[in-house]
Amino acid sequence: MADSDLTRLKPSGTGLLDIRKKRILTPRAFEAGFLGLSISCAFYALMHFIHVEGIAHPGIIMFLPLTAITWIALMIPLLMFVVYQDDFRNMHPLNPVHFVQIAARCFRAMKHNNFKVSEKNL
Repeated sequence: MADSDLTRLKPSGTGLLDIRKKRILTPRAFEAGFLGLSISCAFYALMHFIHVEGIAHPGIIMFLPLTAITWIALMIPLLMFVVYQDDFRNMHPLNPVHFVQIAARCFRAMKHNNFKVSEKNL
């Protein structure tokens, strides 16, 4: 085997379809994960409260769907932030102003593209 054959056999560090793999585990991704975990814990506590209070006051059960929709609306921007980190440079999800900007960009992209978002849409 010649040297050119050996260099051809080396892994090139690229992913599927010759697209470079992106780093997902960055400090900003951990910030998003921490915020997502915090939101989920608050969601669990609120759901538990609604369940316990719902036994004595059945009308409070009506808040269950609203709570679930709010949780989903808060988690979608965080998941999109982790997946498309390159489009949100210099933004940190723990900063409330940045989180609102991330959420606005995500929901605007979803609205204009029939809820199918790709990197070019953000």
